[in-house]
Amino acid sequence: MRPDADALHLIPLGGLGEVGMNAMILGTAEGRILLDCGVTFAGMDPDLGVRPLGVSIIHPDFQAVLHPRMGEPADVLRAIVITHGHEDHIGALPYLLRDLEVPLPPVYGPPYALELAKQRLEEMRIPVPAMHPIAVGETFEAGPFAIEPYHVNHSIVDAMGLILHTPAGVVVHSGDFKIEDIPADAPFPRDRLEQLGDDGVALLMSDSTNVFSEGRSGDEKEAADALDRLIGDLPGRVVVALFASNVHRMRSAFASARKHGRRVLLLGRSVRKHFELARELGHLKNVSDLLVRPSDAQKLPRNELLVLATGTQGEPPAALSKLARKEHRDLDLEAGDTVVFSSRIIPGLERSVFAVRDQLARIGVTVHHRRTDPGVHVSGHAYRDEQRMLIEWLRPKCFLPVHGTYGMLREHAQLARDTGVESVVAIENGAIVELKRDELSVVGSVESGRAYIAHGGVAVDDLMRRDRIRMGELGMIAVALPVQLGRKKKRLAGPPRLEARGFLPEEVEDELLDECTEYLRDDFRRFGHEDETLEAVEDRARRVIRRFFWKSIRRKPEVVPIALETDR
Repeated sequence: MRPDADALHLIPLGGLGEVGMNAMILGTAEGRILLDCGVTFAGMDPDLGVRPLGVSIIHPDFQAVLHPRMGEPADVLRAIVITHGHEDHIGALPYLLRDLEVPLPPVYGPPYALELAKQRLEEMRIPVPAMHPIAVGETFEAGPFAIEPYHVNHSIVDAMGLILHTPAGVVVHSGDFKIEDIPADAPFPRDRLEQLGDDGVALLMSDSTNVFSEGRSGDEKEAADALDRLIGDLPGRVVVALFASNVHRMRSAFASARKHGRRVLLLGRSVRKHFELARELGHLKNVSDLLVRPSDAQKLPRNELLVLATGTQGEPPAALSKLARKEHRDLDLEAGDTVVFSSRIIPGLERSVFAVRDQLARIGVTVHHRRTDPGVHVSGHAYRDEQRMLIEWLRPKCFLPVHGTYGMLREHAQLARDTGVESVVAIENGAIVELKRDELSVVGSVESGRAYIAHGGVAVDDLMRRDRIRMGELGMIAVALPVQLGRKKKRLAGPPRLEARGFLPEEVEDELLDECTEYLRDDFRRFGHEDETLEAVEDRARRVIRRFFWKSIRRKPEVVPIALETDR
């Protein structure tokens, strides 16, 4: 759908109707940009250490970007603009760029986010497009838009909101934000936003994540002070489990280590990666002297070691889970040591986190978290009062809630109405919203959905997912059928070979497979047909095997038969 010359189209592909996987098309008659390009992560079974269906990453369906309807200038992707470096905003870039035709559109974003994206692209051997660092207060051109970034407080350095000058008026995108009274880096730019409100804002798009949380989210300094009290009081080793991208929290931990005479051990690839990048870009200064090598950590007196570790969500391969299982090669926790979860639990991963906490408790490690010590973590997303403050400062004509489940979006939409915004729309992924003459309206839709990626970057399509679900629910049995050539009536040239997975108890597996083999051979002896094709042989074997196991154990496993011709 081609926008009018004075209109703006907004098309969310991810992040509306869910938490994470943020991606939104902004389009005019002159072309489009993509705002953020994120993923979400599949949960992991803590007992098996695997992800359901083998899926590790989920990203938006990019068909609306890769195959636009009309092929006109309005459909052309001119640029990709990133607000910050969290995976739910940059993680899908490799999968989109891999499928886009060259030349690739340029990517604009904060330096920290761009460097993270570049590293990921190089790891996956995907060509790196032109990357343009953006800076607070410096307007840049991206496709048909002039965009001014502004600083926001968030749980990662270099986080930005965006002021977009469009044919339909000024549009403000909050990015992921919070408003801190004592900021961890730079102050939230209230004066600039109030000036925008005085000049006139056509549309505010605002983060809805914590709309059901009353009050304020709290300053990063609160978490820093809570961690400092614990680190100063505890006698043994202290492990702080944190989101690796939270450089503010990492900086606070280093400050406490210096204050209380501890050395710092970094455990986990992502913690080391963010440490090196933050140090390189000037976000961590004068801390290198506190680092201890893994080979020396175990030798330090226990009250002189502070560990920063990955694994806040109980991921089995992460450093914290290995410590809890006493399987880490560099460090062995003991009774009297302490682990502090300076993080929140991502919804859906509670079971994994609780499992790790239990494992730590079994070896005598004391565990602190938000329930026992509320101050050890503060959210990076605005609570309800901060969301209201942003609306009041900008006084937009229109409001579009973004980044949240549909319940969150509806609640945020009502908050905007209560705060005086007249034109408010709550939508989900795939809707086409038009901003024109200070009015928002839904004018169409595009196909939207999810793409599932397995380990190694391999896409798992709908058929593969259905097959994996069925195999997981029913189990699977494979059978090789040697069929004799040159006979009118097909017959088995030897015993079929059966292999079962995932549905037979070990104590009865051999017996049942032997019985099934005889059942299958008897069927072929009695019911072979003339001129039967190999496909027909396979189909009959599938039915016979399923019938046998239904009679025996009331299960119908997935059957994979392979008929092979032999001249013996």
